[in-house]
Amino acid sequence: MTEKLWQVYHSLNRRQFAQRLRRLMEWAENPKTDLPVPLRQKILGLKAKAPAFKVTFDLPQAARTSNAVDRLMNYQDRILYAMQYFHGTCKSANQAVRAMALLWNFHPYCRKVQVLKPHSMSPFQDLNGFRYHDHWLRNLMIAASLNGRSTAKANKHKLI
Repeated sequence: MTEKLWQVYHSLNRRQFAQRLRRLMEWAENPKTDLPVPLRQKILGLKAKAPAFKVTFDLPQAARTSNAVDRLMNYQDRILYAMQYFHGTCKSANQAVRAMALLWNFHPYCRKVQVLKPHSMSPFQDLNGFRYHDHWLRNLMIAASLNGRSTAKANKHKLI
Protein backbone atom coordinates (compact mmCIF):
# COMPACT_ATOMS: atom_id res chain seq x y z
CA MET A 1 0.00 0.00 0.00
CA THR A 2 2.70 2.52 0.94
CA GLU A 3 4.73 1.46 -2.10
CA LYS A 4 2.02 2.93 -4.32
CA LEU A 5 2.26 6.30 -2.61
CA TRP A 6 6.08 6.30 -2.72
CA GLN A 7 5.91 5.45 -6.41
CA VAL A 8 3.94 8.68 -6.98
CA TYR A 9 6.42 10.64 -4.83
CA HIS A 10 9.40 9.35 -6.82
CA SER A 11 8.04 10.45 -10.20
CA LEU A 12 10.64 11.91 -12.52
CA ASN A 13 8.48 14.54 -14.26
CA ARG A 14 5.02 16.16 -14.28
CA ARG A 15 3.56 13.71 -16.79
CA GLN A 16 4.71 10.67 -14.87
CA PHE A 17 3.48 12.22 -11.63
CA ALA A 18 0.02 12.89 -13.09
CA GLN A 19 -0.23 9.37 -14.48
CA ARG A 20 0.87 7.72 -11.26
CA LEU A 21 -1.50 9.91 -9.25
CA ARG A 22 -4.41 8.90 -11.52
CA ARG A 23 -3.56 5.23 -11.02
CA LEU A 24 -3.40 5.73 -7.26
CA MET A 25 -6.79 7.47 -7.30
CA GLU A 26 -8.31 4.64 -9.34
CA TRP A 27 -6.92 2.12 -6.87
CA ALA A 28 -8.19 4.06 -3.85
CA GLU A 29 -11.65 4.65 -5.35
CA ASN A 30 -12.11 0.96 -6.17
CA PRO A 31 -14.61 -0.51 -3.66
CA LYS A 32 -12.71 -3.83 -3.75
CA THR A 33 -9.62 -2.14 -2.30
CA ASP A 34 -9.50 -2.85 1.42
CA LEU A 35 -8.56 0.53 2.88
CA PRO A 36 -9.58 2.10 6.20
CA VAL A 37 -11.89 5.07 5.57
CA PRO A 38 -9.54 7.74 7.01
CA LEU A 39 -6.67 6.49 4.83
CA ARG A 40 -8.88 6.40 1.74
CA GLN A 41 -9.96 10.00 2.41
CA LYS A 42 -6.35 11.16 2.79
CA ILE A 43 -5.33 9.49 -0.47
CA LEU A 44 -8.31 10.94 -2.34
CA GLY A 45 -7.47 14.35 -0.87
CA LEU A 46 -4.14 14.31 -2.72
CA LYS A 47 -5.92 15.05 -5.98
CA ALA A 48 -6.81 18.57 -4.79
CA LYS A 49 -3.18 19.17 -3.77
CA ALA A 50 -1.69 17.90 -7.05
CA PRO A 51 -1.08 21.39 -8.56
CA ALA A 52 1.03 22.35 -5.55
CA PHE A 53 3.04 19.12 -5.79
CA LYS A 54 3.67 19.65 -9.51
CA VAL A 55 5.55 22.88 -8.80
CA THR A 56 8.52 20.79 -7.61
CA PHE A 57 9.12 19.63 -11.18
CA ASP A 58 9.77 23.25 -12.22
CA LEU A 59 12.63 23.36 -9.69
CA PRO A 60 14.64 20.14 -10.21
CA GLN A 61 17.51 21.23 -7.93
CA ALA A 62 15.22 22.05 -5.01
CA ALA A 63 14.72 19.66 -2.12
CA ARG A 64 11.52 17.63 -2.31
CA THR A 65 10.91 17.84 1.42
CA SER A 66 11.53 20.45 4.07
CA ASN A 67 13.31 18.08 6.50
CA ALA A 68 16.56 20.06 6.57
CA VAL A 69 14.76 23.29 7.39
CA ASP A 70 12.41 21.55 9.83
CA ARG A 71 15.36 20.19 11.83
CA LEU A 72 16.84 23.66 12.21
CA MET A 73 13.49 25.19 13.09
CA ASN A 74 12.80 22.46 15.68
CA TYR A 75 16.17 23.18 17.31
CA GLN A 76 15.45 26.89 17.31
CA ASP A 77 11.96 26.35 18.72
CA ARG A 78 13.35 24.23 21.59
CA ILE A 79 15.90 26.92 22.43
CA LEU A 80 13.28 29.68 22.33
CA TYR A 81 10.92 27.63 24.49
CA ALA A 82 13.69 27.00 27.03
CA MET A 83 14.42 30.71 27.30
CA GLN A 84 10.66 31.45 27.45
CA TYR A 85 10.75 33.19 24.10
CA PHE A 86 11.58 36.87 23.83
CA HIS A 87 11.80 39.58 26.45
CA GLY A 88 12.42 43.20 25.66
CA THR A 89 12.39 44.91 22.29
CA CYS A 90 12.10 43.68 18.72
CA LYS A 91 15.72 44.69 18.21
CA SER A 92 16.93 42.49 21.10
CA ALA A 93 14.79 39.58 19.83
CA ASN A 94 16.30 39.97 16.36
CA GLN A 95 19.81 39.99 17.84
CA ALA A 96 19.06 36.85 19.86
CA VAL A 97 17.89 34.95 16.79
CA ARG A 98 20.88 36.14 14.75
CA ALA A 99 23.24 35.04 17.54
CA MET A 100 21.62 31.60 17.59
CA ALA A 101 22.02 31.32 13.81
CA LEU A 102 25.66 32.40 14.00
CA LEU A 103 26.45 29.85 16.71
CA TRP A 104 24.62 27.16 14.76
CA ASN A 105 26.73 27.84 11.66
CA PHE A 106 29.99 27.42 13.56
CA HIS A 107 29.07 24.72 16.09
CA PRO A 108 31.13 21.56 15.68
CA TYR A 109 29.50 18.43 14.32
CA CYS A 110 29.60 15.32 16.48
CA ARG A 111 32.64 13.03 16.06
CA LYS A 112 30.58 10.54 14.05
CA VAL A 113 29.93 13.17 11.35
CA GLN A 114 33.41 14.74 11.54
CA VAL A 115 35.13 11.51 10.50
CA LEU A 116 32.95 11.00 7.42
CA LYS A 117 34.54 11.89 4.10
CA PRO A 118 34.79 14.60 3.00
CA HIS A 119 35.90 15.63 6.48
CA SER A 120 33.92 18.57 7.74
CA MET A 121 33.85 20.21 11.15
CA SER A 122 30.85 22.55 10.89
CA PRO A 123 28.11 23.96 8.65
CA PHE A 124 30.42 26.96 7.96
CA GLN A 125 33.03 24.63 6.46
CA ASP A 126 30.39 22.77 4.43
CA LEU A 127 29.16 26.01 2.91
CA ASN A 128 32.52 27.71 2.31
CA GLY A 129 34.78 24.72 1.64
CA PHE A 130 37.40 25.76 4.21
CA ARG A 131 37.89 26.65 7.85
CA TYR A 132 40.23 29.18 9.42
CA HIS A 133 41.08 27.15 12.50
CA ASP A 134 40.43 23.66 13.92
CA HIS A 135 38.78 25.03 17.06
CA TRP A 136 35.19 26.11 16.36
CA LEU A 137 35.27 29.20 18.59
CA ARG A 138 38.51 30.51 17.07
CA ASN A 139 37.04 29.79 13.64
CA LEU A 140 34.01 31.92 14.55
CA MET A 141 36.15 34.77 15.94
CA ILE A 142 38.42 34.87 12.88
CA ALA A 143 35.46 34.80 10.50
CA ALA A 144 33.73 37.58 12.41
CA SER A 145 36.87 39.75 12.50
CA LEU A 146 37.71 39.36 8.78
CA ASN A 147 41.06 37.96 9.93
CA GLY A 148 42.48 41.46 10.19
CA ARG A 149 42.09 42.06 6.45
CA SER A 150 40.66 45.17 4.86
CA THR A 151 37.53 44.59 2.83
CA ALA A 152 39.03 46.25 -0.27
CA LYS A 153 41.52 43.45 -0.96
CA ALA A 154 40.24 39.90 -1.61
CA ASN A 155 42.48 37.00 -0.54
CA LYS A 156 42.15 33.37 -1.55
CA HIS A 157 41.62 30.93 1.29
CA LYS A 158 43.51 27.67 1.58
CA LEU A 159 41.56 24.45 1.88
CA ILE A 160 42.38 22.47 5.01
